[in-house]
Amino acid sequence: MLTRSHDSHPIHPATVHLPIAFLVAASGLDILTFIGVSSSSLLNVMVNVSSIFSPTASPVAIVYHLCLFSYVSTVAGVLTSFPAITSGLFEAYAMVSAKGLDLSNPVIKTTLIHAGLNDLVIFGAVYNMLSRWGNEAYMPTGRNTLVSFLMLGGVGYAAFLGGGLVYTHGVGVQRMGKGKEEKDAEVAKEKVEAKKEL
Repeated sequence: MLTRSHDSHPIHPATVHLPIAFLVAASGLDILTFIGVSSSSLLNVMVNVSSIFSPTASPVAIVYHLCLFSYVSTVAGVLTSFPAITSGLFEAYAMVSAKGLDLSNPVIKTTLIHAGLNDLVIFGAVYNMLSRWGNEAYMPTGRNTLVSFLMLGGVGYAAFLGGGLVYTHGVGVQRMGKGKEEKDAEVAKEKVEAKKEL
């Protein structure tokens, strides 16, 4: 059953874009809100820019909408992460089943770091979502902003590692076409070399 799904269309690389986009937006908006509330000059700049589109823009309205959009983005990031996490677990399981849990293998090591970072980011997003539930306008606290800052770095680095896994090592996509042919040729070559060593 797992082998059959492993040979099917790659799912994980297609499911990561929405959670990445939502979590980056949520983190960025939290940081912007915190800086805007702390710096009246930046808040005035945001009001002036917003007044181009809405003449009734006010500092309170700007902060309110930043908080609301960041909270909604956080919730959306958590919800859209479920397909990405689930498909990623299947990819990792298939990889470890085929290659073993060999931490000297750079692909296995990178996969575990990638997965761990993403899990930490989701835990941070869930913390921000739950801890802000009772706040007026879902206003982030200083602690929420720190978590968002760490999430931004975590999402960025995890996405960088994931891109390397897909585009450099063909993880999750070498199942069809030229990628599959190259992978099959590499496996055949490894088998020949293994027989020579015996």
